[in-house]
Amino acid sequence: MPVTAVPVALDVPATVRAGGADTQALREAVVATAPESTTFLDWPRLVEHLLAVGRTDAAWAKLAEAHVDALRIHAEAGTQPVPGACYAVWASRSHETGLRAVRDGDAWRLSGTLAFASGAGVVDRALIPVWSAPERHDLLDVDVRDWPFDRNRWRTHVMRDSHTAWVTLAEETISARPVGGASFYLGRPGFFPGGVGVAAAWAGGAARVCDLLEEVVPLERRSAGQLVRLGAIRADVASAVAVCRDYARTAPQTHPDPRLPATLARHAVAAAVRRVLVDARAAAGAAGQVGQPQLMRAIEDLTLYVAQQDPDQDGSWLGSR
Repeated sequence: MPVTAVPVALDVPATVRAGGADTQALREAVVATAPESTTFLDWPRLVEHLLAVGRTDAAWAKLAEAHVDALRIHAEAGTQPVPGACYAVWASRSHETGLRAVRDGDAWRLSGTLAFASGAGVVDRALIPVWSAPERHDLLDVDVRDWPFDRNRWRTHVMRDSHTAWVTLAEETISARPVGGASFYLGRPGFFPGGVGVAAAWAGGAARVCDLLEEVVPLERRSAGQLVRLGAIRADVASAVAVCRDYARTAPQTHPDPRLPATLARHAVAAAVRRVLVDARAAAGAAGQVGQPQLMRAIEDLTLYVAQQDPDQDGSWLGSR
C-alpha cells in the first residue's frame, strides 16, 4: 500500500532520482519544477510542494528546497530574482564561519569562509547574508558561477548529489544586489517558517524511504517483524506530514512568537523521520542493506539531511519555555 498522505514525487529525469545526474540535469530539474510565484507566500501550497520535493530524492531536495526558499525570500523582500536563474541560500555560520563584508561603492569586499554551500557548481546565484558588524548583516544576491569551491571537505558518498562545498574569500571584490534592508534575513517574518519548509522536505524523504522499502519487501514476503516496522513507518510519515500541514494552516500568520511553533514543528518532524530511518534499516535487514543500493542511498541521504536539526538544542529550548 503506497503512502497516500504525501503528494507524489515530482516528474524529474530518472537519473536525478537514482543519483549521479550531471550538474546540468540537476539544475534544469530544480528550475523546471519550481512552483508559480503565487505559491511562495502561500504556506499550505508551499508545504505541499516541498513534501513532493522530498519524496522525489533527498539529495536533490536539498537543492530544490533552497531554490524555492530563495524565491520566497525575494517575494518577502519585494525584490525580483534573476529570471531563469537557479538559486541557493548559503547562510551557514557553522563553527563561527561566515562572510565579513565592507561596502565599497556599488561593490562589496568579502572575506571569510562559507561552509556547507550546497549546489556548488550547480546553481547560478546564491542569497548570502554577510556581516559588516556583529549585530548587522546584509543579504546579497550574488552570481556564484565562478567562485572558488573547496570540495575536499565533503569526504563521504552520502548526499553527494547535493554538491556541497566550502568557499574561502580574502578581500574579494564582488558586485551584488542587496535584498531587503539591514539585518533583513534573520529579522523577517518568514525566517522561522522557512525551517518548517525544510522539515516538509524531510517528511517527503521519509515517504520516499517507505516507497522503496515496500518495493524491495513485497507484501507476500514480509515477516511479522517487517509488518510491524512498516506499520510504524507509515504512522510516523503520516504524523510528520500532519504536523507540517497543521503548521502551514495556522502558525505562520497567527502566532505571536514565531520561533516557538516553528521549532516545535521541526522537532516533531525530525523525531518522526529519525524513527522511520531506524525502522527502515531494521525492516531491510542485512540483505536489504547490502543488496538494495537505492534504498540505502535514500536512507543514508535522509539521515544526513535531517542531521542539520540538533535534537538536543531544540529539545532543551522547547523544554525551557
